[in-house]
Amino acid sequence: MAVSPRRRESAVIPSALAIAAGLATFFALLQRYESAKDAALAAGIAALVTAIVFGGWAAWVRRHTVSRSLGGPLLGQIPQDATTSTFAEPGSEVADAYEAAANQLEARTNGQVVLVTSAGPGQGTSRTALNLAAAATRSGRHVVLVDGDPTQNGLSRFGRTGASPGLAELARGEADLATASRLWAIETDHRLPFIPSGEGDIPLASNGGNPIAEAVDTLTAGADLVLIDVPPLGWNSAGQPLAVHADGSVLVVTETSDNSAIDEARESLEAAGAPVIGYVVNRANAQLLHHAPWWRRTLWRAVTTFLLAGLLFFGWNAYQIWNSWQNVERDAFDVPAAAALLPPVPETGITAPERSFPEQAATAVTSAPVDGAAFRSYLIVGSDEGGARADVIILALFPSGSDQPVMLSLPRDLYLPNRCGSTYSRINATLRGCGSSVNGPTLLALAVEDFTGIPIDHFALFDFDGFERIIDALGGVEICVDRQVRDTKSFLNLPAGCTNASGEQSLAWVRSRSTEEFRSGEWRSIRGVNDLTRNERQQDVILAMFAKLKRFDSPSQLSAIVESLTNEFTLDDQLGVGDAITLAWSLRSLKADQITRIRIPVRDFTTDNGDRVLLATSSFSELLRDARPELVNDPI
Repeated sequence: MAVSPRRRESAVIPSALAIAAGLATFFALLQRYESAKDAALAAGIAALVTAIVFGGWAAWVRRHTVSRSLGGPLLGQIPQDATTSTFAEPGSEVADAYEAAANQLEARTNGQVVLVTSAGPGQGTSRTALNLAAAATRSGRHVVLVDGDPTQNGLSRFGRTGASPGLAELARGEADLATASRLWAIETDHRLPFIPSGEGDIPLASNGGNPIAEAVDTLTAGADLVLIDVPPLGWNSAGQPLAVHADGSVLVVTETSDNSAIDEARESLEAAGAPVIGYVVNRANAQLLHHAPWWRRTLWRAVTTFLLAGLLFFGWNAYQIWNSWQNVERDAFDVPAAAALLPPVPETGITAPERSFPEQAATAVTSAPVDGAAFRSYLIVGSDEGGARADVIILALFPSGSDQPVMLSLPRDLYLPNRCGSTYSRINATLRGCGSSVNGPTLLALAVEDFTGIPIDHFALFDFDGFERIIDALGGVEICVDRQVRDTKSFLNLPAGCTNASGEQSLAWVRSRSTEEFRSGEWRSIRGVNDLTRNERQQDVILAMFAKLKRFDSPSQLSAIVESLTNEFTLDDQLGVGDAITLAWSLRSLKADQITRIRIPVRDFTTDNGDRVLLATSSFSELLRDARPELVNDPI
C-alpha cells in the first residue's frame, strides 16, 4: 500500500471528521441525559472520542504507514521548504528538523560510516545528506561528507571546486586525502570537509588490495561520522561497493514514496551489508507535522470539541427559550403616559360619588415619594376566570445594592383612588382598564404607584387556569399545615403535614376565605382568615414556584418549561428575556427569611352602596420606613 498523497493536504478534513465524531457522540449521549452535569460529562466523552480519532490519524500519518513498510525508526521529518537554498537557514523550522534528525542519528548508531540513499530518484537525498552533515557539524561532531554518485548528479553539483580530484582518484591512488578534500563553510565558525565523487570508475580491486576499503579507512581516520551520498541501489549500482564498507544506511523517503520501492531498497541495503538505521521523511507537510507536537494538536481538537459541544448545548437551549419567549402574549405598558392622560390624585383625596370621603382615609393612602431609581419593581397579578378583576396582586421590589428584596401583597378589596372617573374603587377593579385609552395592567400599575410612590417597571399577568398549569408544569409546590384543612367553597382539602400540592390544590389554598381545620374530632373555622392571610399564602406559593427552579439543573429542562407555559402569561412589552431570566434566577435561591414582607394595615369600611371594602390606615412610605428605613429618603 502506497503512502497516501492525501497526507500532503492539511488536517482540515481529519480534524472535521474527528470533531464531528465527537459531537455525534455528544448528541447521542444527550438522548438519555439532559442535565448540565450530564451534558458536561457527555462533552468530556465527546472530547475523548475526538482525541482518539484525531490522535490515531496523526499517529498513523507520522509512523504507521511508512515505518511499517520500512521496518525502522523515524529519524526525522523535514518540512517542505519554500526557499530554494541548498542549506537550510539556521534557526528555521527546516534547520531545526535537520538538527533533530542528526541527533536521532547519533543516538541510534555506533558506526562511523553511514550511507544516505533513497528508494528512487527525486527524493532530495543529496540535500538531506548535506544538511544532516551541517547539523551534526554545528553540534560539535567531526563529520566528513562524501559524494558517492559518479553520475555528477549528487553533492558535487553544489560546489564550485569541481568534482575532481575526489573519491575515485583517492581510491585509485591518484590523490591523497588532502588534495581530494574541500572545506565548505558552515556559518562563520564551522567547516565541513567534503570529498567530491571524482572522475572515472572506482576500482574494485588493485594488486590484491581493496582500494575502496582503504579509501574509507582513510576517511574515518580523523572523523566521528562519514556520511556518503549514494544513488538508489535499485537505479544505480555505483553505491553497492560503498555499502559493503558502511555501518548502516539512512533511507530518505517522501510522503508519496511507494512502499514496494521502500521494501526493495531496504532489502538491497541489508544484502549489501548496510542495513537501514532509520528513515527521514523529506518534504513533509509542515502544517500536519511540524506546527505543533501531535499530542498538542490532538489536545486542541479535543478542547475544541468540548467547547463546541457546550456552545451548541447552551446555544440551542437559549434559542429555544428565546423562541418560546417570542410566543408569550404581550400587552402595552406605559404608566407615565397613562398618568399624563388621566387626572392626578389630589392631595386632599378624591371625592367618592356617594359622599365625601373621610379626610382621615384620604391622608392615610397618600404616600411620600420614594426614589424609584433605587428599585427594580415587578407587579405580579393573578386574575379571575373572566380576567376583569385582579385576585392576586403582589409587588416585588429589588433594592439596588441589596440582596434582600421587599414583597408586598395588596388585598383585592383595598379601596384606593381610581383615576379613571376620578373616584374610588376596589384596587382589583382597575384591571378593567379605562376604556380604550388605558389598558387594565397599566391602570392597575398606576393605582399601585399612587399608593406606594414607587414606579412600576414590569408586570406579569396570569389567570387562575394558567396558575394551575404553571404549578403543575413545575411539579407542584410544597404546602405545610399543622392539621388537616378544608374549604368547601374553594374545594380545598389538604392533609396534616407537608404536601406537594397540585395546581388545583395550590389555587384553592391561596383563594380560601373560609378555611376550616380538623381539630378534636371536628371541623372548626380558623379564626383570622382574611385577605391578609390570603396575601401571605399567595406570597408563599409564588416563592415556592420560583424555588422549584432549583431542581432544573439543565437549560433544556428550563426551556421545555418556558415553552409549555408560553400561553399562561401576559407580560408587558418592555420586559426582555434577559430581565426575566435574571429575575427568575435570583428568586430561585431566596429563602423566606431573606425577604422583607410588608403587611398593609387595614380597617373595614362600608360604602354607601353597601360594599364592604378595606381602607389602608398607614401609607406605604411609613410602612417601608418602619421595615427598611435605609430605603426611604426622608425629606430634609
